Amino acid sequence: MKTDVYLINGFLGSGKTSTLLKCMQHFKNINKKYAIILNELGNANLEKHLFESESLFELLNGCVCCSVKDDLRTTLDEVAVMARDQQIEVVLLEGTGVANPSEIIDTFKEERFAADFKLKESICVVDSMHVAEYTSIFSSSKEVRQLQKEQIERGSLIVLNKMDQVNEKTAVEKAEKIIRKYNKHAPIIHTAYGDGVTLYLDGSDTAIPLPAEDLGGHHHHHHIKAVKLTYKQQASKKEIAELLEQNKERLYRAKGIVQNKEDNQWYHFQYASGLMEWENLGKRRPAAAGEIVLIGNDLQKEEIHI
Repeated sequence: MKTDVYLINGFLGSGKTSTLLKCMQHFKNINKKYAIILNELGNANLEKHLFESESLFELLNGCVCCSVKDDLRTTLDEVAVMARDQQIEVVLLEGTGVANPSEIIDTFKEERFAADFKLKESICVVDSMHVAEYTSIFSSSKEVRQLQKEQIERGSLIVLNKMDQVNEKTAVEKAEKIIRKYNKHAPIIHTAYGDGVTLYLDGSDTAIPLPAEDLGGHHHHHHIKAVKLTYKQQASKKEIAELLEQNKERLYRAKGIVQNKEDNQWYHFQYASGLMEWENLGKRRPAAAGEIVLIGNDLQKEEIHI
């Protein structure tokens, strides 16, 4: 029996992990065993605390291409064995924000994996606040525009996310128009934090759209870089906010685990679309030192200081 696969992709900061968490809770509620594959840009996963006691496989440092695609194949071999031994029914795979879903979809079509896995949905999470910016020739690079196009056109379900942050009807209409430019037929759902996506996790067979055209292989996104900062001293929330503010023009996404100097508590923070969220982890030390990962255009580690 094949294991159902749900691919979650979307640009940096669109809300993929929130959507993944909703999917996880759905399968828990209906008592289906699942495994998670996380592909992270950078060599650290700062969200491990979200997946404690889960069957978690990590692919670090890439966008599911080249050597990382080889790692994906190795991971799928491991997941296939686990699925048979532990009756895993579902795999949830979250790509990086710079992953071209075609690379992942094509891997599942390989004979080596076709017998064990069935790709049920390619869920594309779209940032309703910034999709117009990311697809505009006036405000984004050619690489970002191409990447957002690739992600939208391969979606069998489009999750138009962060609707709680969008007030203007015209902005919503513009976002939907952009989506339909690249993907004519996939259902579009309006969500905040991925709410509503679970209605599409019923195991029905879905046609994954083909790419509009073959542009000659994978496009690398070398200008989008992940920089990891490691430090042993404490930092205040204000200092972290100032760091992000100093780099906001070239920053797509940031996350980290830091010890707050104001109360000695450890916090996990998420930053995307100019919005900051903090989660108190208590006094339990989750890491040997504080870590922050910044993802953006042409970031240089030596230029970034707290």
